[in-house]
Amino acid sequence: MQLDDLNGLMTLRRFVEVAHHIPGRIRLRFTNRLVSGLSKHRLSALEDLCHPDGYLRSYALNTATGSLVLEYSAKHIPPATLNQLFGDDDGLAHHALEQIYSILSHSESQ
Repeated sequence: MQLDDLNGLMTLRRFVEVAHHIPGRIRLRFTNRLVSGLSKHRLSALEDLCHPDGYLRSYALNTATGSLVLEYSAKHIPPATLNQLFGDDDGLAHHALEQIYSILSHSESQ
């Protein structure tokens, strides 16, 4: 995954709210317009990053409820960083995105 791909998340995050978050598991709720555009094909980059023992472990998209559950390693990806990514402050969100990109880039090189 390239940094440009992740920068697309800065636009998408405006259509997302955190429905529930405990360390290691976050449920994101999407607007109907965004959910209709999501598909397995569009999430293939996310799927490529998921591994049961990795930093991103799995995801489940539920188009009926408009939510995505992402299971991750809270040891490697700080929950506060994800909260910043989906928070209201664009500056903090961009910084969080850079941190997550760095973490995931490091995990891919191992």
